[in-house]
Amino acid sequence: MKYGIIFNKSNMNIGDDIQAYATARFLPRIDYYIDREHIDEFQPENNEPVAVIMNAWYMWQKWNWPPSKYIIPLMTGFHYADHQLSNQWYGSPVKFEFLTGIGADYLNAYGPVGCRDNFTLERLQEAGVEGYFSGCITMTLPKMPETEDRGKYICLVDVDKRVTKKIQQQLENEDIEVKISSHIRERNPDLSWEDRVKMVEDILTNYQNSRCAVTKRLHVALPCLAMGVPVLLIRGNEDDTRFDPYYNFLHFTRVDDFLEGKCNYDFLNPPQNSNEYLKYRVQIIENTEKFVKETENTDKSLDELIKTTYTEDEIKLWRHDVMKKALETWFYDSHEKHKIVVDKNKEIKQLTKDNNVNKEKLQRQKDTIKANKEKIKEKNVKIEKLKDENKQLKKQVEYLKTQPLLSIIKGRLKNKVKRK
Repeated sequence: MKYGIIFNKSNMNIGDDIQAYATARFLPRIDYYIDREHIDEFQPENNEPVAVIMNAWYMWQKWNWPPSKYIIPLMTGFHYADHQLSNQWYGSPVKFEFLTGIGADYLNAYGPVGCRDNFTLERLQEAGVEGYFSGCITMTLPKMPETEDRGKYICLVDVDKRVTKKIQQQLENEDIEVKISSHIRERNPDLSWEDRVKMVEDILTNYQNSRCAVTKRLHVALPCLAMGVPVLLIRGNEDDTRFDPYYNFLHFTRVDDFLEGKCNYDFLNPPQNSNEYLKYRVQIIENTEKFVKETENTDKSLDELIKTTYTEDEIKLWRHDVMKKALETWFYDSHEKHKIVVDKNKEIKQLTKDNNVNKEKLQRQKDTIKANKEKIKEKNVKIEKLKDENKQLKKQVEYLKTQPLLSIIKGRLKNKVKRK
């Protein structure tokens, strides 16, 4: 039988290629490279069956489900979520609709489905699909070659800038380098598989020889877990659906907690990761090797290997109906959301208007208070003046009280005579 691998041809995240690389290690050869986003369109040269390990995230173009009938799948490391795309402004309206009907039938036919995370497992169970937690195939990666600079640096991969700065400050007087990198690269659909492999192996070798790795990325953490590299996972308020139960296998903290000094991770003597993941690693290896052995030795035809019963025409009709329903749901949801936005804008506009009216009233009140204060000030000046006059009169009265009346009269007469 021929073999194919699932990869994201136009990906930006190197993590997709790391998954494909981990998958390819189990295959005796790679006959076909299958674009994950057009998995329904795959057709081998001779219409022959092609064995494929399905570890991947499904998928930006969710309407391209189920996969081509020529794919004979091993359903392991399966992740399916809607929010990464449907909740983003540039996303599609499709959520979990394609896990119903024929989409669910496909999964059950080739199941039980090994899920990459508990979130996916719960969603499949809600859709009536039998599944179990398998973990990700990147947990099976082997150790990479040692280099001369082993243990002389730590790797920070897509870490919050504030966290990066704090780690650099903590280690500035230590004899260890802080290497900063990212899993995000420019899209290049023409990048060859050989170039992708070279890039992945260089990255994994870099992680392998670090003293520890600090990251928010799942496909930094899990490969390091597999290679025995101590990992500190630091995440903010990002979506966590892909990380359950992996938090149990790793050292983990939140960005805010780290910045507030609530994390005591020792970067110079990092603690080892948990070994709890090993039972899942063993299970993935056993299941995958069994799948490859069975498919490699089979001489069955495509018709004998296919486990589904629906026809191509039935798939097309089902896709049409599901997409129509998804678009209708999106249409009405969008209008409802738009109505909410319009109503909120009206409310804000009215509140703004009322606020402006209140501001005018308040200003008039302030002006009135200011005028009254000026009047009070003027009256207070008059009062003070009258108080002074009254004080002078009181002094004169008190003086007159101390003088005999006759002496006063004589004095006044004497003054008159003198004037004459």
